[in-house]
Order: sequence, then structure tokens, then C-alpha cells
Amino acid sequence: MITSILKRSILFCSFITTGFIAEAQFTFSPEISGGITAATLTAPPAIVNSSNTKTKSNSNLNGTIGVGVAYQFDEFWTVNSGLFYQYIQPTFNQNTSPNTIVTDKLNYVNIPLEIVHTNDQLKKGWYYGVGINFGLGISGKETVNDGLSAIITKNVKFDDEVYTQDPYNVHYNLLNIGALGKAGYFFGKMYIGAEANLGLSNISPVDGYKYKINNYSLHIGYTFNRKVIKPATPPADTDTTTP
Repeated sequence: MITSILKRSILFCSFITTGFIAEAQFTFSPEISGGITAATLTAPPAIVNSSNTKTKSNSNLNGTIGVGVAYQFDEFWTVNSGLFYQYIQPTFNQNTSPNTIVTDKLNYVNIPLEIVHTNDQLKKGWYYGVGINFGLGISGKETVNDGLSAIITKNVKFDDEVYTQDPYNVHYNLLNIGALGKAGYFFGKMYIGAEANLGLSNISPVDGYKYKINNYSLHIGYTFNRKVIKPATPPADTDTTTP
């Protein structure tokens, strides 16, 4: 059901984007970014009266590439969206005996929805924005290495199903929602900035487990069809009559 809703939502966004293209306020921006991933995995207690165990991942690198779209509805404000491919690689050092290293190599398609403030009266200026990101898992691999036996590799399936005894696959939830915040600087049509995508949803379908992903990155892009709005010039006083 979730997959069906997402497909209809993406189709609706496509129609909206097509409408934006016909408007003068529409811009699009190829963009690339890179940074670090900081995920957290919380597991239920193994014994009665024990507390949950929370494990933080290593700060592994991530990368994103795609095209952003923006609709300028005001002199200083835009609504931004787009379509981006993202690769992330959370790695967890589990405190077990022997020590076990679990690495997820995950591929996502991200669809952000943001409101952004920028000063279009200048050819250079700051911008900042907030919003929400809808991440759709498309594929992945998980490796488990305990340092003793052979490394185990499984496929990742984003199907919202619970198969705790599946020997060949790992199952995660399809939708990964995150809160977005970003700030940067325009150099004419080129821009550079930083952003944070803080995981709000739990991608683990297993009861008692919480798997949330945070991403921090730097981005650079180039905006096409961006129009700089210049301040209106007051009309010249042509009255030469002497009072």
C-alpha cells in the first residue's frame, strides 16, 4: 500500500514539475554533495530488567548527485524540490565477543521539499532553508564480519517486511523521512553550502529495534534560468519649472 501511495505521489510531483517548467519563476540546478553519515541503532534488552543498547555508527563518507528544482513565489522565497541519488554506508562496531562489524551499503532516491530564503536583489548573497526529505530505498548490501568466520554478505530489501530468520536478505522499511536544514552562498548562478538531513523515521521493521540515519554534507551546484531581481529605479525628475 505504501509503495502504491508513493508512486502516485511521485507522479503528482512530476505533473507539478512540468507546470513549473512553463513558468518564468522555475529554475533547475544540477547539484553534487558529499559528507558523513552518522546512524544510530537501538536494540531491545537481551535480558529482563536490562536497558536498551544504543550503537552509533562510524562517520563514513556519503555522496549525493541529482537535479534540484525551485519555484519562486516571492521576491525572496522559493519552494525547492528535486530528485537525487544518494549512497550511504553506516558501519557499526558491535560490542560482542568476538567484536562484530556490520556494514550497510545503501542506495536511496531522495525527494526533498524545502522552503528557502535568498536575496535575489544581489548577484551574491546568502540563502538558508528548512524542509523535509523523503528517501526511497532502492537497493543495498549488508556485510557481517566477526573476525573469525567467513564474512557474510546479504542483499538489502526495502519491502517493510519482517523476516528475522532470512539467511539471504536483510529487510528494511522503504520510506526514510528526514528533517532538512541548509545554508549557503550564491556566487551569481553558482552556489555552495552545507546541509543536515536528520533521520525521523525508523527504517527497521522489527519490533523493539530503531535504526535512524543522519547525514551531514557540503553541496555545490549551478542554477539555470535564475533571474536576478534588481531594485526598482525611481523615475527621474524631468520637471524643470522654476518655482
